[in-house]
Amino acid sequence: EALYEVRTYDPEPDVAEFKSATIFYPLTLSFAPPMGAVVLMPGYTGVADAYDWWGPALASVGIATMVIDTNTPTDTFQPRKEAHIAAVEFLRSVNEDSSSPIAGKIDTNKLAIMGHSLAGGASLAAAEELGDSIKAVVPLLPYCCELGESFDGDYSGLTVPTLIIASAVDAVAAPAQHARVLFESIADSTPKAYVEFAEGDHVMTTNGGTDLQAQAHFVFAWLRSAMSGEPKFAAVFDGDGGDYADRLSRLD
Repeated sequence: EALYEVRTYDPEPDVAEFKSATIFYPLTLSFAPPMGAVVLMPGYTGVADAYDWWGPALASVGIATMVIDTNTPTDTFQPRKEAHIAAVEFLRSVNEDSSSPIAGKIDTNKLAIMGHSLAGGASLAAAEELGDSIKAVVPLLPYCCELGESFDGDYSGLTVPTLIIASAVDAVAAPAQHARVLFESIADSTPKAYVEFAEGDHVMTTNGGTDLQAQAHFVFAWLRSAMSGEPKFAAVFDGDGGDYADRLSRLD
């Protein structure tokens, strides 16, 4: 619908749950309506700089994106869950800070969280707790649980619209033990979608990864659908994947 110039803002979080944040935001006219926003967390051993392609990709089409660094790259599942929750609250506070360049520009009724690998698994646990205070959760090649553990729970209580991105050949978090079992544990009454790429390693979602445009296509459509309710965005998940059908092994 529109393309925006992207600016960045580096607030200084004074919170215990995560270390730093960079906000990528679209430069809009003063009278433009507030925008939706998503928080992105790196995977285990990952750092924010390795994911900063997501910022311009989403902000240029109208979704502010805050990429955070965990306290240490090796933070485990539970600290990552708490960091997701704290990051949502921090983003709200930045929106209320009159000295912030995005003050009043975020629609706090249109927030989402997204995480890769261990942060992807933790994003589901955080979303279950956050409930209807967020509009969507997007685990990217999620690792289900604490390192080395198997998934033995369920997310039947999760009501947040959920998009899971996976790779059929992921050797770190194989879908059968991670992405797919997580997806199937979510109640059918919850809006959910599963996009599995035929190729791509566990870090395909980082800078320089594979099928970045396709990943952004599905993530943007899911976020906009959840935030706006416009049917044209939800329609992306009908059929076989459209222009990206040849890149996928599964779309549910």
